[in-house]
Amino acid sequence: MENMNTIQNALLSGIASQQLELNQLIQRLIQIRSYSGEEQEIVEYIIKKMKDFGFDEAYSDGLGSAVGRIGNGPIKILFDAHIDTVKVTESEEWQYPPFGGKIVDNKIYGRGAVDEKPAMAGFLMAGKIIKQHVGNETLPFTLYVVGSVFEEDFEGYPLMHLVKNEGITPDFVLLGEPTDLRVYRGQRGRMEINIETVGRSAHGAHNDQGINAIYKMTPVIAEIEKLDRQLPAKEPLGKGSITVTQIISRAPSLCSVPDYAQIHIDRRLTLDEDQESVLKELQEIVNKTGIDANISIPRYSGVSWKGTKFEQEAYFPTWIIEEDHPLVQAGLKTAEKVPGTSAKSGAWAFSTNGVATAGQLGIPTIGFAPGKEELSHSSREELELDDLLKAAQFYALFPFQLCEATKDK
Repeated sequence: MENMNTIQNALLSGIASQQLELNQLIQRLIQIRSYSGEEQEIVEYIIKKMKDFGFDEAYSDGLGSAVGRIGNGPIKILFDAHIDTVKVTESEEWQYPPFGGKIVDNKIYGRGAVDEKPAMAGFLMAGKIIKQHVGNETLPFTLYVVGSVFEEDFEGYPLMHLVKNEGITPDFVLLGEPTDLRVYRGQRGRMEINIETVGRSAHGAHNDQGINAIYKMTPVIAEIEKLDRQLPAKEPLGKGSITVTQIISRAPSLCSVPDYAQIHIDRRLTLDEDQESVLKELQEIVNKTGIDANISIPRYSGVSWKGTKFEQEAYFPTWIIEEDHPLVQAGLKTAEKVPGTSAKSGAWAFSTNGVATAGQLGIPTIGFAPGKEELSHSSREELELDDLLKAAQFYALFPFQLCEATKDK
């Protein structure tokens, strides 16, 4: 194989020379509406592009994710970008149509322009350039490019399916969630919890004959609000959080004392917080208030566009990769080689498919992509197309840099 400097220069210039096609790729990906569970059209488009670009293999897996392969080397690397998006609501006010892929002043706008179709466009173009410039030689890696489905509702599951059911177990994973061109090495975890209380119904005119389940829940809610202010911050992931996001009650009528109440809780987890510690702290709150209550973690089920049924518990563990890990260092060194990109690390505030690869399976995982995390799931999704170019150049260089960083490990 040619030396690294020659490969690096060829890949950087190759991506730059095809920026127009890269821009057209992201535009088309945005124009294809791909809500969770409705990704068939975009999966078929991505597979066609993989084949057109000379990928060694391209298909959809049993869940429905798009999977492409380049090379057959000993180091197995997986690039993942989820290609589903959250829905557009009637109340959102978009500057441009959310599925127009409008380009204005070298920015592109629309649903998925940040979360996270840019990574898929960059992966595809990187794969094309790798095949064009070094694909005829023996590559030191096997690169899997995955467009995962149903991530917005079931983060982690598409990659867990890939490992457990499709037999693809990577040595390293790169996620395409937005990082604003920084190397992200972890995320806060997430879990959902339900707390239920039971009372006794009675006519509202004789409310003293009943036991109000909502009133029973009130001191629990107050203690949860207090707990949120007391949770400690732990770097580099910062502070966890706990929020009551929904209250449901049940009564024979709107003129009756409710005999059932349930709260739904969103809990974000920092370091040293997990399922066991969260359930313990909530049980302590219930004990403190002196009420009878049931605490549980919900399970969600879904059906992919392929008709595959699946379910998952609503617990998504925290994970972090140390700064000096070879994977992180390879990411930082790759960023240094991309013109206009600085080598900085960070972590996500939200949850990603890394809850499966790093959090549950222990596979070293990082992230790198253009776009600002805080624009996700909003009508303000916009992306600098020059940042997309830089990301695509990063994706083309990274497998080679990672092989260099790990060859003596």
